[in-house]
Amino acid sequence: MNRRKVGRAVAALAAVAAFSWAGWYASDSSMPEFHVYDGFWMILWATVAVILVAPLVWRWPRDRSLAVIALAAAVGSFVPLAVSAWRHHLPLLARLRGSWVLAGGDLVGPVVVVGFVCLWLALREWTPKAGSKKVYERGKPDERRGPEDLSE
Repeated sequence: MNRRKVGRAVAALAAVAAFSWAGWYASDSSMPEFHVYDGFWMILWATVAVILVAPLVWRWPRDRSLAVIALAAAVGSFVPLAVSAWRHHLPLLARLRGSWVLAGGDLVGPVVVVGFVCLWLALREWTPKAGSKKVYERGKPDERRGPEDLSE
């Protein structure tokens, strides 16, 4: 198993851990007696946002697509709170503060974003930039070396 596969496996395990933690905390901080399930809504909408954006950025370089996936997850976790504030005629900042303090938004939102970033790193393979020189196997002469380096 090479370093890239190990890195992707670690990223996949980190994503599973992040999603598990977010799910547990969403369950722990929900208030069924008041019908407040902000953490679950944040996870659901972040998932929907990433599912909608992922096919559009799949062929982009991993660095750029990673930023878009993180932004989609962050916006997706914010959307249900904004919709709830609009539906219940509440000020947006008061609704965000309530979710942040009482309903688990302080942990679920950032952890879901980290989970999707780790998942994206696990799914997408790093590829050299177009136009860069071919990557050679370790131990073989590399055309980027100078003549003095070939005398090894």
